[in-house]
Amino acid sequence: MLQELQFVTYRVGAQQFAIEIHRLTEILSYGPITPLPGAPPFVEGMIDLRGELVPVMDLRKRMGVKEIKNQMQTRILITRIQQQKVGLIVDLADQVYTIPVENIKEPPEGSEFILAVAKQNQELLVILDLERLLNEQEQVRLAKLERRL
Repeated sequence: MLQELQFVTYRVGAQQFAIEIHRLTEILSYGPITPLPGAPPFVEGMIDLRGELVPVMDLRKRMGVKEIKNQMQTRILITRIQQQKVGLIVDLADQVYTIPVENIKEPPEGSEFILAVAKQNQELLVILDLERLLNEQEQVRLAKLERRL
């Protein structure tokens, strides 16, 4: 039985989040993104990842971060969401933690995008529910935009 899980931490604004390491394909430096006309406002566009077109969502916009600046530490996390590769723009990809399963708890009621909360030392890491970052309409809209490319 699983005793511990590995997570990569990242920052969006002042908030620290975590993603299970197996959900992450790779971490890229921020680079040019081709806009997608008609995409939801938090979808920056697409990147060409070794011949594969990958939609890129700005987590800062999705999470309502007021001041958004791309800096040297800005990264694109390439993740798998419902069998599809999706890039997530974050302010900083930080470090890898191995966290005992007993330190991972359910989130408070009404937490829209939160899957769980993990305690690491004295810090709480918010684990996002990647499948809920896009609602059904947004998923359909994004899939239609991708087919047009």
